Amino acid sequence: MTMTVPPPVRRGESVSRRVRTLAGLSLLALAVLLGAILAGAASTGASLRTIGHVAGPQVLATASLYRQMSEMDALVAETLLLGREYGPQRQTDLAGYDRLRLETSETLLNAYRLALDDPVQQRTVGSLIEGLGRYERLAAQARLLDIRSRHTAGPPPDDVVEAYQQATDLMRRELLPRAYNLTLETGTIVRRAHAAERSTTSTARVAVGVAGLLALACLLGLQVYLTGRFRRIFAPALVVATVLAGAALIGGTALLDRQGQALAEAKERGFDSVLTLTRARAISKSMHGDQSRYLLDRFRRDTYEHTFLDQSQTIAAVDSTSLPDYQTKLHPDFQGLLGSLTSQDRQRLFPVYQRFQQADARMRTMPAEAAIKFWDGELTRTYESYDKVVEQLVRQHETGFERAIGSGDRALEALWRSVPAGLAVGALLVLAGVWPRLREYR
Repeated sequence: MTMTVPPPVRRGESVSRRVRTLAGLSLLALAVLLGAILAGAASTGASLRTIGHVAGPQVLATASLYRQMSEMDALVAETLLLGREYGPQRQTDLAGYDRLRLETSETLLNAYRLALDDPVQQRTVGSLIEGLGRYERLAAQARLLDIRSRHTAGPPPDDVVEAYQQATDLMRRELLPRAYNLTLETGTIVRRAHAAERSTTSTARVAVGVAGLLALACLLGLQVYLTGRFRRIFAPALVVATVLAGAALIGGTALLDRQGQALAEAKERGFDSVLTLTRARAISKSMHGDQSRYLLDRFRRDTYEHTFLDQSQTIAAVDSTSLPDYQTKLHPDFQGLLGSLTSQDRQRLFPVYQRFQQADARMRTMPAEAAIKFWDGELTRTYESYDKVVEQLVRQHETGFERAIGSGDRALEALWRSVPAGLAVGALLVLAGVWPRLREYR
């Protein structure tokens, strides 16, 4: 049997093959590091776009829709309650109603545009547009009957009240729940995006760390081999490539962390607070409307008082059995929507909210004529003071939300601009560092 002995591999070919192998592994490790960083950035960037530019703004738009529609219904009740001697104020209320109708239409159109990829939300918005048209027809009928009655300040004739009941029932039983559900649906998208981002950021951080350490190990191994084999202290190009790989590891991780922190701040300190305050403001506007409806509609007075209590408990919950009991027991350690805010926000809101509830308690003990004057004066002023504080806090947290989203956008832009360029230069330097050594064996 004849055995074929392979020709011996020359020493130069063996060294050349090892250099190429180590260089190839280094380039592959740099590519893996780049892929890990870009994959994490792409996922986090998608969450950033969802929360900051798509679902987040849509939630806030639909939340303001609830307040706008509540205020429209409250203004209709107010114009019906005020008599002919309040002509200028009624005109002001009607002008405010027209302004809100325009704002509501714009909000609905904006919500429809933002929901282009969701047919269910589009149908919900479409039903709100159609329902709002029906509400306006019913409200116009109630106002027309009221104008014909020429009544003085106080409850209008029964036919006016009955016409308004149809309008407010449509608003409160159909339109406002739909608007609220629309906000909940888009809010779920935001929560899911935030949860996915947290999981992705954690995975990306581990992947980037492993890939970065692997790249550094390969580059250091190549440097050590060249130093030992060719009796040189170091290869400058490889040293720079190693520094760039380390910078990419540290910088990429830092930028991913910055994106994650920006999203967390935007979600928890901005978006959540804005949504809570916007919902509280909308419900509070409905509560103020219930005060005018309480004076307007003698047939449903008990219903509106009970509704006012339910909404009060939603805003700031305390253990109570009735509205007077609630207003007596209201204390700073309340729960409910406003109870989920920071202590600083709660401290700003509680005094003005408490004064609003105290003014309401006084109104309900007055005779009808005195109650209407009190409602038109001091009670409305206390509500407006409370509403102003809520609005200021909304704007404050909206600014924080926008600032956090902007910070995340800038981090993403810096990552896409700097990390690929740095690693590409590092790869070229690896080739530049090994090429002179490979030429010695050509």
